[in-house]
Amino acid sequence: MKMVFHYALCSLRYALLGFSMIVRLKLFSPLSDAAGATELTLAVEEPATLKTLVEALVALFGKEMKQHLYDIEGRIIPSWAVFLNDKIIPLNKPHALDTQIAAGDELSFILNIAGG
Repeated sequence: MKMVFHYALCSLRYALLGFSMIVRLKLFSPLSDAAGATELTLAVEEPATLKTLVEALVALFGKEMKQHLYDIEGRIIPSWAVFLNDKIIPLNKPHALDTQIAAGDELSFILNIAGG
Protein backbone atom coordinates (compact mmCIF):
# COMPACT_ATOMS: atom_id res chain seq x y z
CA MET A 1 0.00 0.00 0.00
CA LYS A 2 2.88 2.34 0.79
CA MET A 3 4.28 1.94 -2.74
CA VAL A 4 0.89 2.67 -4.34
CA PHE A 5 0.56 5.83 -2.25
CA HIS A 6 4.07 6.91 -3.30
CA TYR A 7 3.29 6.53 -7.00
CA ALA A 8 -0.03 8.32 -6.56
CA LEU A 9 1.85 11.27 -5.04
CA CYS A 10 4.41 11.19 -7.85
CA SER A 11 1.63 11.14 -10.42
CA LEU A 12 -0.04 14.11 -8.74
CA ARG A 13 3.26 15.97 -8.83
CA TYR A 14 3.67 15.16 -12.54
CA ALA A 15 0.11 16.28 -13.21
CA LEU A 16 0.91 19.61 -11.58
CA LEU A 17 4.02 19.89 -13.79
CA GLY A 18 1.97 19.63 -16.95
CA PHE A 19 1.30 15.98 -17.68
CA SER A 20 -2.28 15.90 -18.81
CA MET A 21 -3.92 12.67 -17.74
CA ILE A 22 -3.99 10.08 -14.98
CA VAL A 23 -4.51 6.35 -15.56
CA ARG A 24 -4.71 3.47 -13.12
CA LEU A 25 -2.75 0.25 -13.62
CA LYS A 26 -3.22 -3.16 -12.03
CA LEU A 27 -0.18 -5.37 -12.34
CA PHE A 28 0.03 -9.11 -11.88
CA SER A 29 3.14 -11.24 -11.45
CA PRO A 30 5.85 -10.88 -12.67
CA LEU A 31 5.20 -7.18 -13.39
CA SER A 32 3.96 -6.57 -9.85
CA ASP A 33 7.22 -8.06 -8.57
CA ALA A 34 9.27 -5.74 -10.77
CA ALA A 35 7.22 -2.71 -9.68
CA GLY A 36 6.96 -3.66 -6.03
CA ALA A 37 3.22 -2.96 -6.18
CA THR A 38 0.05 -4.44 -7.60
CA GLU A 39 -1.61 -1.10 -8.34
CA LEU A 40 -0.17 2.14 -9.68
CA THR A 41 -1.47 5.52 -10.68
CA LEU A 42 0.48 7.11 -13.53
CA ALA A 43 0.39 10.54 -15.08
CA VAL A 44 1.19 10.64 -18.79
CA GLU A 45 0.98 13.18 -21.55
CA GLU A 46 -2.11 13.16 -23.70
CA PRO A 47 -2.69 11.68 -26.24
CA ALA A 48 -1.44 8.36 -24.94
CA THR A 49 -1.40 4.84 -26.30
CA LEU A 50 -0.80 1.47 -24.74
CA LYS A 51 2.78 1.77 -26.02
CA THR A 52 3.15 5.03 -24.06
CA LEU A 53 2.18 3.23 -20.85
CA VAL A 54 4.44 0.24 -21.48
CA GLU A 55 7.35 2.63 -22.10
CA ALA A 56 6.47 4.54 -18.90
CA LEU A 57 6.59 1.30 -16.90
CA VAL A 58 10.02 0.47 -18.31
CA ALA A 59 11.24 4.03 -17.64
CA LEU A 60 10.03 3.86 -14.03
CA PHE A 61 11.14 0.34 -13.14
CA GLY A 62 14.05 -0.33 -15.47
CA LYS A 63 15.65 -3.52 -16.65
CA GLU A 64 13.58 -5.94 -14.57
CA MET A 65 10.31 -4.54 -15.95
CA LYS A 66 11.70 -4.51 -19.49
CA GLN A 67 12.78 -8.16 -19.37
CA HIS A 68 9.24 -9.19 -18.44
CA LEU A 69 7.59 -7.13 -21.19
CA TYR A 70 9.99 -7.51 -24.14
CA ASP A 71 11.82 -10.41 -25.75
CA ILE A 72 15.58 -10.28 -26.44
CA GLU A 73 14.91 -8.75 -29.87
CA GLY A 74 12.97 -5.84 -28.36
CA ARG A 75 9.48 -7.02 -29.30
CA ILE A 76 6.63 -7.02 -26.82
CA ILE A 77 6.09 -10.55 -25.48
CA PRO A 78 2.89 -11.70 -27.22
CA SER A 79 1.55 -13.72 -24.29
CA TRP A 80 0.66 -10.51 -22.41
CA ALA A 81 -2.94 -9.37 -22.43
CA VAL A 82 -4.13 -6.02 -21.22
CA PHE A 83 -7.62 -5.27 -20.04
CA LEU A 84 -8.53 -1.68 -20.87
CA ASN A 85 -11.42 -1.06 -18.53
CA ASP A 86 -13.41 -4.22 -19.40
CA LYS A 87 -12.10 -4.78 -22.93
CA ILE A 88 -9.29 -7.25 -23.58
CA ILE A 89 -6.38 -6.18 -25.78
CA PRO A 90 -4.22 -9.21 -26.65
CA LEU A 91 -0.71 -7.96 -27.32
CA ASN A 92 -0.21 -10.66 -29.95
CA LYS A 93 -2.51 -8.74 -32.32
CA PRO A 94 -1.13 -6.25 -34.85
CA HIS A 95 -1.32 -2.62 -33.73
CA ALA A 96 -2.39 -3.54 -30.18
CA LEU A 97 0.17 -1.09 -28.77
CA ASP A 98 -1.48 1.70 -30.80
CA THR A 99 -4.66 1.42 -28.69
CA GLN A 100 -5.65 4.86 -27.43
CA ILE A 101 -5.79 5.44 -23.68
CA ALA A 102 -8.00 8.12 -22.11
CA ALA A 103 -7.83 9.94 -18.80
CA GLY A 104 -9.30 7.83 -16.01
CA ASP A 105 -8.86 4.51 -17.82
CA GLU A 106 -7.95 1.45 -15.79
CA LEU A 107 -5.57 -1.11 -17.29
CA SER A 108 -4.72 -4.57 -16.01
CA PHE A 109 -1.65 -6.41 -17.30
CA ILE A 110 -2.07 -10.19 -17.24
CA LEU A 111 0.30 -12.87 -18.52
CA ASN A 112 -1.63 -15.53 -20.45
CA ILE A 113 -0.26 -18.95 -19.55
CA ALA A 114 -1.80 -22.16 -20.77
CA GLY A 115 -1.42 -25.34 -18.83
CA GLY A 116 -2.77 -28.76 -18.64
